[in-house]
Amino acid sequence: MQKDLTLAEQTERKILKYIAEKGFQTGDALPKENELSEILGVSRVVVREALSRLRILGFVETRRKRGTVLTSPNIFYGIKTILTSGTLDKDALKDLYEVRLMLEIGMADFLFMHREERYLAELQKIISEENVTTDSEMLTRLDIRFHSTLYKMSGNKSLFAFQNLLNTLFATFAPRRKDWKVKQIISHESLLEILRSGTPDSFRVAMRLHLNTRFENMHTLFLDKEATPANPS
Repeated sequence: MQKDLTLAEQTERKILKYIAEKGFQTGDALPKENELSEILGVSRVVVREALSRLRILGFVETRRKRGTVLTSPNIFYGIKTILTSGTLDKDALKDLYEVRLMLEIGMADFLFMHREERYLAELQKIISEENVTTDSEMLTRLDIRFHSTLYKMSGNKSLFAFQNLLNTLFATFAPRRKDWKVKQIISHESLLEILRSGTPDSFRVAMRLHLNTRFENMHTLFLDKEATPANPS
Protein backbone atom coordinates (compact mmCIF):
# COMPACT_ATOMS: atom_id res chain seq x y z
CA MET A 1 0.00 0.00 0.00
CA GLN A 2 1.06 3.62 -0.61
CA LYS A 3 1.25 4.40 3.12
CA ASP A 4 3.78 1.57 3.59
CA LEU A 5 6.20 3.17 1.11
CA THR A 6 8.95 5.57 2.11
CA LEU A 7 8.69 9.15 0.88
CA ALA A 8 11.42 8.46 -1.67
CA GLU A 9 9.52 5.42 -2.99
CA GLN A 10 6.30 7.43 -3.21
CA THR A 11 8.15 10.17 -5.07
CA GLU A 12 9.69 7.60 -7.40
CA ARG A 13 6.19 6.45 -8.37
CA LYS A 14 4.99 10.04 -8.74
CA ILE A 15 7.86 10.81 -11.10
CA LEU A 16 7.00 7.78 -13.26
CA LYS A 17 3.33 8.84 -13.28
CA TYR A 18 4.34 12.38 -14.23
CA ILE A 19 6.51 11.04 -17.07
CA ALA A 20 3.62 8.98 -18.42
CA GLU A 21 1.04 11.77 -18.10
CA LYS A 22 3.30 14.31 -19.84
CA GLY A 23 4.14 11.91 -22.63
CA PHE A 24 7.91 11.96 -22.22
CA GLN A 25 9.76 9.77 -24.71
CA THR A 26 13.10 7.98 -24.48
CA GLY A 27 15.85 10.60 -24.85
CA ASP A 28 13.77 13.49 -23.49
CA ALA A 29 15.28 15.58 -20.71
CA LEU A 30 13.26 15.71 -17.49
CA PRO A 31 12.68 18.89 -15.46
CA LYS A 32 15.51 19.87 -13.12
CA GLU A 33 15.46 18.69 -9.51
CA ASN A 34 14.17 22.01 -8.17
CA GLU A 35 11.35 22.00 -10.73
CA LEU A 36 10.36 18.44 -9.89
CA SER A 37 10.49 19.41 -6.22
CA GLU A 38 7.91 22.13 -6.81
CA ILE A 39 5.77 19.98 -9.11
CA LEU A 40 5.61 17.07 -6.68
CA GLY A 41 5.60 19.04 -3.45
CA VAL A 42 8.61 17.37 -1.87
CA SER A 43 12.13 18.49 -1.02
CA ARG A 44 15.02 18.36 -3.50
CA VAL A 45 16.71 15.79 -1.26
CA VAL A 46 13.77 13.43 -1.68
CA VAL A 47 13.63 14.08 -5.44
CA ARG A 48 17.36 13.38 -5.70
CA GLU A 49 16.94 10.07 -3.85
CA ALA A 50 13.98 9.08 -6.01
CA LEU A 51 15.91 9.88 -9.20
CA SER A 52 18.84 7.89 -7.90
CA ARG A 53 16.57 4.87 -7.47
CA LEU A 54 15.23 5.32 -11.01
CA ARG A 55 18.80 5.64 -12.30
CA ILE A 56 19.75 2.32 -10.72
CA LEU A 57 16.73 0.67 -12.37
CA GLY A 58 17.73 2.15 -15.73
CA PHE A 59 14.75 4.49 -16.20
CA VAL A 60 16.90 7.62 -16.34
CA GLU A 61 20.53 8.58 -16.78
CA THR A 62 22.53 11.76 -16.32
CA ARG A 63 24.01 13.28 -19.45
CA ARG A 64 26.42 16.17 -19.70
CA LYS A 65 24.73 19.49 -20.52
CA ARG A 66 21.30 17.80 -20.66
CA GLY A 67 20.71 16.73 -17.08
CA THR A 68 18.43 13.80 -16.31
CA VAL A 69 17.29 12.02 -19.46
CA LEU A 70 14.63 9.33 -19.84
CA THR A 71 16.01 5.99 -21.03
CA SER A 72 14.63 2.57 -21.85
CA PRO A 73 15.22 0.37 -18.79
CA ASN A 74 17.02 -2.93 -18.99
CA ILE A 75 14.48 -5.15 -17.23
CA PHE A 76 17.13 -7.68 -16.27
CA TYR A 77 19.64 -5.25 -14.77
CA GLY A 78 18.13 -5.45 -11.31
CA ILE A 79 17.71 -9.21 -11.59
CA LYS A 80 21.35 -9.61 -12.61
CA THR A 81 22.47 -7.58 -9.62
CA ILE A 82 20.41 -9.77 -7.29
CA LEU A 83 21.56 -13.05 -8.86
CA THR A 84 25.24 -12.12 -8.67
CA SER A 85 25.02 -10.72 -5.14
CA GLY A 86 25.48 -14.08 -3.44
CA THR A 87 22.70 -13.23 -0.98
CA LEU A 88 19.91 -15.50 -2.27
CA ASP A 89 18.76 -18.08 0.24
CA LYS A 90 17.99 -21.70 -0.63
CA ASP A 91 14.25 -21.08 -1.04
CA ALA A 92 14.87 -18.31 -3.59
CA LEU A 93 17.37 -20.47 -5.46
CA LYS A 94 14.91 -23.36 -5.50
CA ASP A 95 12.22 -21.08 -6.95
CA LEU A 96 14.55 -19.94 -9.73
CA TYR A 97 15.62 -23.51 -10.45
CA GLU A 98 11.96 -24.50 -10.80
CA VAL A 99 11.24 -21.49 -13.03
CA ARG A 100 13.98 -22.62 -15.39
CA LEU A 101 12.47 -26.11 -15.63
CA MET A 102 9.01 -24.65 -16.23
CA LEU A 103 10.34 -22.43 -19.03
CA GLU A 104 12.12 -25.23 -20.84
CA ILE A 105 9.09 -27.51 -20.76
CA GLY A 106 6.66 -24.69 -21.55
CA MET A 107 8.45 -23.15 -24.55
CA ALA A 108 7.37 -25.88 -27.00
CA ASP A 109 4.69 -23.92 -28.88
CA PHE A 110 7.01 -20.97 -29.39
CA LEU A 111 9.81 -23.20 -30.70
CA PHE A 112 7.53 -24.61 -33.37
CA MET A 113 6.15 -21.16 -34.11
CA HIS A 114 9.65 -19.77 -34.78
CA ARG A 115 11.25 -22.95 -36.12
CA GLU A 116 13.83 -22.11 -38.78
CA GLU A 117 16.43 -24.24 -40.53
CA ARG A 118 19.30 -22.09 -39.23
CA TYR A 119 18.41 -23.02 -35.64
CA LEU A 120 17.93 -26.69 -36.51
CA ALA A 121 21.31 -26.68 -38.25
CA GLU A 122 22.96 -25.14 -35.18
CA LEU A 123 21.40 -27.79 -32.94
CA GLN A 124 22.63 -30.52 -35.30
CA LYS A 125 26.14 -29.04 -35.21
CA ILE A 126 26.12 -29.16 -31.40
CA ILE A 127 24.95 -32.77 -31.43
CA SER A 128 27.71 -33.70 -33.90
CA GLU A 129 30.28 -32.21 -31.53
CA GLU A 130 28.74 -34.11 -28.62
CA ASN A 131 29.06 -37.38 -30.50
CA VAL A 132 32.84 -37.09 -30.85
CA THR A 133 33.79 -36.03 -27.31
CA THR A 134 33.88 -37.80 -23.97
CA ASP A 135 35.20 -34.84 -22.00
CA SER A 136 32.65 -34.09 -19.26
CA GLU A 137 33.35 -30.35 -19.16
CA MET A 138 33.01 -30.05 -22.93
CA LEU A 139 29.76 -32.04 -22.84
CA THR A 140 28.41 -29.66 -20.21
CA ARG A 141 29.31 -26.63 -22.34
CA LEU A 142 27.67 -28.23 -25.38
CA ASP A 143 24.56 -28.99 -23.34
CA ILE A 144 24.36 -25.33 -22.33
CA ARG A 145 24.80 -24.30 -25.97
CA PHE A 146 22.01 -26.65 -27.04
CA HIS A 147 19.52 -25.25 -24.55
CA SER A 148 20.64 -21.66 -25.20
CA THR A 149 19.92 -22.21 -28.89
CA LEU A 150 16.42 -23.39 -27.99
CA TYR A 151 15.86 -20.16 -26.08
CA LYS A 152 17.06 -18.14 -29.07
CA MET A 153 14.77 -20.19 -31.29
CA SER A 154 11.79 -19.26 -29.09
CA GLY A 155 12.04 -15.75 -30.52
CA ASN A 156 11.79 -14.10 -27.10
CA LYS A 157 14.83 -11.92 -26.35
CA SER A 158 13.86 -11.40 -22.71
CA LEU A 159 13.55 -15.15 -22.18
CA PHE A 160 16.98 -15.67 -23.74
CA ALA A 161 18.54 -13.00 -21.51
CA PHE A 162 16.92 -14.50 -18.41
CA GLN A 163 18.17 -17.97 -19.34
CA ASN A 164 21.73 -16.65 -19.64
CA LEU A 165 21.51 -15.21 -16.14
CA LEU A 166 20.20 -18.48 -14.71
CA ASN A 167 22.94 -20.42 -16.51
CA THR A 168 25.56 -18.29 -14.79
CA LEU A 169 23.88 -18.74 -11.41
CA PHE A 170 23.41 -22.49 -11.50
CA ALA A 171 26.76 -23.30 -13.13
CA THR A 172 28.22 -22.17 -9.81
CA PHE A 173 25.54 -23.18 -7.34
CA ALA A 174 24.21 -26.39 -8.86
CA PRO A 175 26.95 -28.26 -10.72
CA ARG A 176 25.79 -31.33 -12.61
CA ARG A 177 26.22 -34.85 -11.34
CA LYS A 178 28.99 -36.73 -13.11
CA ASP A 179 26.53 -39.29 -14.47
CA TRP A 180 24.04 -36.75 -15.88
CA LYS A 181 24.76 -37.66 -19.49
CA VAL A 182 24.34 -41.43 -19.21
CA LYS A 183 21.16 -41.04 -17.14
CA GLN A 184 19.35 -38.97 -19.78
CA ILE A 185 16.13 -40.66 -20.89
CA ILE A 186 15.70 -38.49 -24.00
CA SER A 187 18.79 -37.23 -25.83
CA HIS A 188 19.38 -33.96 -27.66
CA GLU A 189 19.25 -35.94 -30.90
CA SER A 190 15.74 -37.15 -30.07
CA LEU A 191 14.63 -33.63 -29.19
CA LEU A 192 15.91 -32.36 -32.53
CA GLU A 193 14.10 -35.11 -34.40
CA ILE A 194 10.85 -34.10 -32.69
CA LEU A 195 11.49 -30.46 -33.57
CA ARG A 196 11.87 -31.49 -37.20
CA SER A 197 8.85 -33.77 -37.55
CA GLY A 198 6.90 -33.84 -34.29
CA THR A 199 4.41 -31.59 -32.50
CA PRO A 200 4.58 -29.13 -29.60
CA ASP A 201 2.79 -31.67 -27.38
CA SER A 202 5.26 -34.46 -28.17
CA PHE A 203 8.15 -32.06 -27.60
CA ARG A 204 6.79 -31.06 -24.18
CA VAL A 205 6.64 -34.71 -23.09
CA ALA A 206 10.12 -35.40 -24.47
CA MET A 207 11.62 -32.32 -22.81
CA ARG A 208 10.16 -33.36 -19.44
CA LEU A 209 11.86 -36.74 -19.81
CA HIS A 210 15.06 -35.09 -21.00
CA LEU A 211 15.10 -32.94 -17.85
CA ASN A 212 14.43 -35.84 -15.50
CA THR A 213 17.96 -35.72 -14.07
CA ARG A 214 17.43 -32.01 -13.33
CA PHE A 215 14.32 -32.87 -11.34
CA GLU A 216 16.22 -35.52 -9.42
CA ASN A 217 19.05 -33.06 -8.83
CA MET A 218 16.58 -30.53 -7.48
CA HIS A 219 15.60 -32.91 -4.70
CA THR A 220 19.25 -33.45 -3.85
CA LEU A 221 19.96 -29.72 -3.79
CA PHE A 222 16.88 -28.26 -2.17
CA LEU A 223 14.69 -30.84 -0.50
CA ASP A 224 15.05 -33.21 2.38
CA LYS A 225 17.35 -36.08 1.49
CA GLU A 226 14.60 -38.51 2.45
CA ALA A 227 12.29 -37.05 -0.21
CA THR A 228 11.51 -39.24 -3.20
CA PRO A 229 12.14 -37.68 -6.63
CA ALA A 230 8.99 -37.19 -8.67
CA ASN A 231 8.54 -39.59 -11.56
CA PRO A 232 7.98 -38.04 -15.00
CA SER A 233 4.43 -38.26 -16.23
